[in-house]
Amino acid sequence: MLKLRNSIVLSYIFFFHGALSAQSGQLIPNYFRSPVDFTYNISGNFCELRETHFHAGIDIKPSTSGSKDKIYSIGDGYISRIRVSAGGFGRAIYIDHPDVGYTSVYAHMDIFYDNIENQVKKYQMAQESFEVDFLPEQDVFPIKKGDVIGIMGNTGFSFGKHLHFEIRDTKTEKPINPFLFGMDVSDTSAPSFISLAVHGLDSELYKICDIRIPAETAENGIIKMVDPILVPAQSVGIAIHAIDKSDNSHNKLGIYGLHMYVDDTLKYSYHLDKVSFDQTRQIIGFYDYEVKKEENKTYALCYKYPGNNLEFLNKTGSGIIEMYTAKDRNVRIEIEDFRRNKKTIHFLLRRSEILSEVNVKSFQKLIPVHEDITIHEKNLFVNFKENSLFRNIRFNLTANTVEGKETQYDIHEGQEPVKSPIEIGIKPDHPIIDKKDKAVILMINGKNRKVNYGGRWNDGFLTTKIREFGTFSFGYDTLAPDIRSIDFVSKVGKRNKFRFKLNDNMSVRGDYASQLTYKVWINDIFIISPYSTKTGILEVPIGDLFSGTYQLRIEARDHSDNLAIFSAPFFKK
Repeated sequence: MLKLRNSIVLSYIFFFHGALSAQSGQLIPNYFRSPVDFTYNISGNFCELRETHFHAGIDIKPSTSGSKDKIYSIGDGYISRIRVSAGGFGRAIYIDHPDVGYTSVYAHMDIFYDNIENQVKKYQMAQESFEVDFLPEQDVFPIKKGDVIGIMGNTGFSFGKHLHFEIRDTKTEKPINPFLFGMDVSDTSAPSFISLAVHGLDSELYKICDIRIPAETAENGIIKMVDPILVPAQSVGIAIHAIDKSDNSHNKLGIYGLHMYVDDTLKYSYHLDKVSFDQTRQIIGFYDYEVKKEENKTYALCYKYPGNNLEFLNKTGSGIIEMYTAKDRNVRIEIEDFRRNKKTIHFLLRRSEILSEVNVKSFQKLIPVHEDITIHEKNLFVNFKENSLFRNIRFNLTANTVEGKETQYDIHEGQEPVKSPIEIGIKPDHPIIDKKDKAVILMINGKNRKVNYGGRWNDGFLTTKIREFGTFSFGYDTLAPDIRSIDFVSKVGKRNKFRFKLNDNMSVRGDYASQLTYKVWINDIFIISPYSTKTGILEVPIGDLFSGTYQLRIEARDHSDNLAIFSAPFFKK
């Protein structure tokens, strides 16, 4: 009977998997329960536009500000992964539901429940690490629908108590919109257009002009702009700034779907039902990256760069609108939320009689989006692989030399989005005597702030992979991290913990640079001590110690193996 039941459920899923936008709004009606036991609101929805990724789940707000809300398994299955991180998801549990082929994810939890918490502590002690990531065998933590697995929290890179909740396809690990499983929220109002941007584009999709138009008040969900928008360009791309809100919440959410029609022909559309982690960084080619960097405003593009291959984009075309000398283009954009509440904006585009002069800045080389090219300059190489970029770029590279110092290389412009990591290599200008293991590639930000990109030696070059353009240089990291006491005292009464601030002299970024690590011992016994990359605060628990004299030792190491030590005795009354 079990095999028959599973085959029926799986057949149902596979039948609908290719059509996630079914009007029913549910992929498996009534199969999963809610992860909380109250009617919830959300502070973030699925595929919401974050700076460098699509939001892969929904963020469920607590029932009240001071509540300790229990988190429940949404269905039968087993715990397949447990992760404790100083940043990221913080304390997170992954539950596989093999009957239906999905995995649910619960992140930023405060504590795990009972035997889960005990097992995590055993693993932390065995690994001598606060941060752990392990995959229990299937029979270790069997779970039933409705089992309590933990308490909602604010751990990891979280800025307020909430549950980050995901549902993934177990086989592909693709996140799927939880609303498709009946977990949506009450929403009776349509999304809102905040502003419209009209981009005049040249042959390489660089902006000739950027015309911003505040959206007008809608009547019956429709905005009609009476006067044509004059555009001094032969090609046009549209971008929108839009938000949604659910009932009983003031949080600004992302929209669910968009359709753009030009002269009643569909030119660009999508529904945000699922997204691949392999593609999530393509978000920086999905919105206007230049405006985000310079103005911190998010305008979603209604046109597609040649290197953008996001799976959820409809295959109807690029969204680029060609302008005619004697004919207006009639544009209609519809946006909607998951409940199919819609807002529509109508406007006409008219080509100006006089076109803007295409003022192409001087550049050294055109880098095609679909080719492998390596650029050399002095002691630097930049290695572009096919599909490193979203569009062909007019590339510039400048070497800035200062006597007695390492050359700083301005690698193109920071406003240009990078699709996938680009390898660079720098050969030092000066001989290395005894610091080769401390060598790193540095990114120089404004006010001379340095970001450590790490590096690996290859044929005399220190190499790394960068995800953004900017100023880079060869350098060294020789300074140890700083361990600063916040409230350590040598004589302790009823206090249950000490707090310390851990700082490194520079932040790290990229695949070749590792974060700061640390360990804590009391009387040479490893102590599980929570640390937050968000605050930089390390907490050393001492509440369970008996009266007596103890020796505390903290070690912190950075990417270059620079070691800092704090060691001091204390007396517990």
